[in-house]
Amino acid sequence: MTKFYALFPLFLALAFPSFGQLSFSNGNGLLSNSGFHSGVAIAVVDMNGDGLDDIVRLSQGRALEIEFQQAAGVPFLNYTFGSLSGQSQWSMCVADVDNDGYNDVLAGGRYDEVKLVRAMENGTAYEMSTLPGPGLFVQGSNLADINNDGWIDYFACHDDGESRIWRNDSTGNFLPADEWIDMATVPASDNSGNYGSIWTDFDLDGDLDLYIAKCRQGVNNPSDPRRINALYLNTGENNFVEAADSFNLKIGAQSWTADFQDIDNDGDYDCFITNHDVPSMLLENDGAGHFTDITDGSGINIAGLPIQGVMRDFDNDGFVDLLVAGTRQHLFLNNGDKTFTEAQGVFDNNQMESFAIGDLNHDGFLDVYGGYAQVYTTPSNIDDVVWLNDAASGNHFIAVSLIGVECNRNGIGARIEAYGPWGIQAREVRAGESYGIMNSMTQHFGLGAYEMVDSLVIRWPNGHIDTVQNLAANQFITVIENRCTSPAAYI
Repeated sequence: MTKFYALFPLFLALAFPSFGQLSFSNGNGLLSNSGFHSGVAIAVVDMNGDGLDDIVRLSQGRALEIEFQQAAGVPFLNYTFGSLSGQSQWSMCVADVDNDGYNDVLAGGRYDEVKLVRAMENGTAYEMSTLPGPGLFVQGSNLADINNDGWIDYFACHDDGESRIWRNDSTGNFLPADEWIDMATVPASDNSGNYGSIWTDFDLDGDLDLYIAKCRQGVNNPSDPRRINALYLNTGENNFVEAADSFNLKIGAQSWTADFQDIDNDGDYDCFITNHDVPSMLLENDGAGHFTDITDGSGINIAGLPIQGVMRDFDNDGFVDLLVAGTRQHLFLNNGDKTFTEAQGVFDNNQMESFAIGDLNHDGFLDVYGGYAQVYTTPSNIDDVVWLNDAASGNHFIAVSLIGVECNRNGIGARIEAYGPWGIQAREVRAGESYGIMNSMTQHFGLGAYEMVDSLVIRWPNGHIDTVQNLAANQFITVIENRCTSPAAYI
């Protein structure tokens, strides 16, 4: 069913064109504690539903703090929860597991149990419990509504064995559900080597599929299934079949992460994969979910050992760019023709190993929270940095947040399409990306010089469709599923 409903404007930021080189400035003065040292697991996400992205971070990789964003120019407000574990956590993801309007945190490390830190008392306090089941060495993790019942489930990559699934019991508690997907390899193995995972509707058939980037230390044979990426195709009714070879995604290159975004605004999701055995790869989607390697000639050349790789539009020109971190950091700007140019000198000379992305000063340009751990998750003596985007391009934007009513509260799994002279920009709402990090669930669209979005289409995971036309640029808006809000905007 398609319905045309209103959007709730939250904020209007004026954009003043002043074209220039993309650059970032150190914004640590906004933090309550700027002498902070993270491991690999970092999150930027709106925790309390006020429309502002917050920072969720782990001191020394272990002790949870939340920095709540305040009004422009006002320092963040700190909430300290305390220790999650006696060791660094390798992965963290965030979503509203009990649909109460406040986001919760899941984190895991090396056989120290998965921790659920749930928001209590209107989001002003938190309480920790652990998920049931045998231990695992958590790598990437995600929250997604795997069975599409309106409640977010949890998936965790296991380095030393088959990855794990927990189903939500419709109260925010989690129960083991490994039987949902048969992840046994062919030929048989110990099913280890699971590093970065992503839930995405790559074939645009209306349901979420699972792609796992696989790497197994010490395994040198590229045909060993423990290092061959796996694609679990959702064939309907939540039945999953391994099908990576059918879509040219069966890659045995000691991969760490994969991101699926639309690099050319044709409406389908292309793929970037970080590899440690061969060069990292950019693959183009043909519209049916079949991929072709277009790395050669793309301008993307990754040095060192990449840990994170995420595509977002940092200069608001309407095309997603690529940020990579690890033993070297790179920011590649999309030229709009399937080629990229590396931006020089946008950060300092310290090697950013991990990061999370969101709008940390609410100006419509995406910022980066950078962490400088040593490989892989041991905190260093280099302070984390809030890298604020200087917004030098002056380009326009629109930012969209979702509130699910019948589907999950965050709208995780929804597809948002922005139509205009650029064609179609498409985004998916995700919780947990790349290698153990969490980026903002507010979906950000750069518009370049254009001051209007012709139409915005939200395809909710339960099949509902909401559409709005003629949206002015430079707005932060919230769409409530299947429900009218004020002021009205109809087709």
